[in-house]
Amino acid sequence: MNVARADLDFNTVCFQPGMNAPTLECNALVNLYNITGGDHWFNNSNWGSADVNSWYGVSAFGPVELNVWFLELAGNNLNGIIPSNLSALTELRRMDLGQNDLYSFIPSEFGQLLNLEVLLLGDNHLDGVVPASLSALSQLRILQLQNNQLTGQIMPQVVGLSALATLWIDNNEFIETIPAAIGQMSSLAYFSAWNVGFYGQLPNALTTLDQLEYLFLLGNEISGKLPECMGLMSSLRQVDLSGNQLTGQLPESLGFLTNFNFISLNDNQLSGSIPASWSQMTLLQGFYLNNNRLTGLVPIGFGEMSLMNQFFLNGNDFDNPVIPPEIDAWYQQIPNKSITPQGMSETLFYADFDGSCGF
Repeated sequence: MNVARADLDFNTVCFQPGMNAPTLECNALVNLYNITGGDHWFNNSNWGSADVNSWYGVSAFGPVELNVWFLELAGNNLNGIIPSNLSALTELRRMDLGQNDLYSFIPSEFGQLLNLEVLLLGDNHLDGVVPASLSALSQLRILQLQNNQLTGQIMPQVVGLSALATLWIDNNEFIETIPAAIGQMSSLAYFSAWNVGFYGQLPNALTTLDQLEYLFLLGNEISGKLPECMGLMSSLRQVDLSGNQLTGQLPESLGFLTNFNFISLNDNQLSGSIPASWSQMTLLQGFYLNNNRLTGLVPIGFGEMSLMNQFFLNGNDFDNPVIPPEIDAWYQQIPNKSITPQGMSETLFYADFDGSCGF
């Protein structure tokens, strides 16, 4: 709950009898409170008391003095800049300041938080560049910067973070390519970068990320062909590369991904036919290839995809009919579908791989 009070006084709070946090850490928290309008936070209970572990959103540990390990103030009406002296929280493992009204830049001093494992700053109004110092955060597992106005580049700062499992950076204003060095991110499992200004080709090194489960790069300017060896990404479950400038044919190797359940490649310039090998992806539920330049027929093996509930092929150059008679019954039971060819009004119904990867 919110307890209305004026700014906290550093001396009064940090030198009061019984204060159990180190002075520098207490000062950093008091500064955060004052700079971000703590008296208007939705919940500021116990901030300013002697027991820092009772402050809302703060968790601290230690035998005598308590070092702050978790700072979790998401969606708490923080308004202002992020103070650089939060770097004094040297034992911090998790910082969650997302879903607030924070603006200006990410402090370069955050690179001193060498124990940090989770950094969540999404859904704010942050701008400027992502500081190069973040590349020092070797323990970082989760980085969320989505829905800000960050500029410049981010990939050089993160490709060396071998522990990073989640990178969520949607809706920013980066201008860069995805470097081949992304292959160093051996722990990456979730990579979401919608509408961030990525351009150029997907590097073949992307296919070495055998822990990657979710790849969402829609709404960028990625061009060229899909890497043929995407089928080596054995953990891959969902891919969305819609709304880019991809060309060339669909990789046959994707048929190797038997755990795959969602693919969206719509609104590109892909050509050729749907590979018969894709029939092996029997767990597919969502299939979006609409608005490309694809030809041919849907492989008969698709009739084994009993979980399919979203199937969109409209806006292509497929044969007519695109659904072979042998699997028409399968197609008819899909609740959400469209196969209208290019040049016709859309009708919605309710709802060989050679092993050469080019490394």
